Formats: sequence, C-alpha cells, structure tokens
Amino acid sequence: MTLQNIIDQYGQFPKWIIGYYVVVILFSLLGLLTVSKNNFKAPISYGYTALVYLATIPGVFSVMLVAYNLFFLRANLLQLNIAVYFVPIIGMLLSLMIIHRTVPMSEIPGFDRLSGLILVITMAFILTYILQRMFFGVLFIGSFTHLILLFLVILVLLRLGWKRVFK
Repeated sequence: MTLQNIIDQYGQFPKWIIGYYVVVILFSLLGLLTVSKNNFKAPISYGYTALVYLATIPGVFSVMLVAYNLFFLRANLLQLNIAVYFVPIIGMLLSLMIIHRTVPMSEIPGFDRLSGLILVITMAFILTYILQRMFFGVLFIGSFTHLILLFLVILVLLRLGWKRVFK
C-alpha cells in the first residue's frame, strides 16, 4: 500500500471530510458566540487548542500535498480531488479566522509551537524543492524514497537547529 492509495481511499468519503470541517467550523462559531476575552480560562482555552489543532494539522498536510503535486509532480490542479486537497485548506482558513475573531492566537496554548512546526516544515519543503531541482547525480537518480529520506533528514536538522537557536 502506498501513500497515494491511502489518499485515494480517503478521497472516497468526501461527505466525511466535509462533515469533519463543518463540525470544526460550527464549534468555532459556537465559540465566537459564547466565548469572550473575559471568560477565556483554562478549560475553554484547552478546547480552543484542540480546535486549532483539529483544523490545522489536516490543513497543513493538504497544503503540502497541493504544493507537492504542483511543484514536484507538475500535476494539473483542476484534476485533484476537491475534498482531499482543497476542503481541508478552506476549512482550516475559515476556522482559524473565526477563532482569531474570538481570541488572539497568541493566547491559545500551544499555538506558538504549532506555528513553529509549520514554519520548520515549510522551510524543509522549500529546501527539498531546491535540492531536488539541482542535479546531484547518484543521489537523485534513485527513487522517490531518497527524496523523502532527504526531506526527513533536513526536517530533523532544522528542528534541532531551531531549538538551539531559540532555547
């Protein structure tokens, strides 16, 4: 089973994907109606942390898939599955905008770590893209596995460097 098979199986249930983001957005709207800066305390703040992570993790993964299909595979974006590739991005943006209207993102516990992770993943993706476009002979004559391994090594090195710089 390949990662593409998993994505294809995931795309066979668009109602579940859309339903997931409808629930996340509805909880965000419920928070917009009931939560204010005055009552944003411990249990509610952790609920918002979960809500941000529920919206952001699949959305960032979807952004990476779209960028990979666009830059590495040079796929036609019009032929991609809307539910798998674009609904998570739209749902993430909508829910984060609604949450940001309720409370500033800096007050949500763990958001700084999440934004740091997104930044490190983006940097690693850009570096991998640059390295993939360069000719390295033996290193990239191999398969896609070599490229993924290089991406993971760069990601680990960037994460370690990021921790040391801002420790």
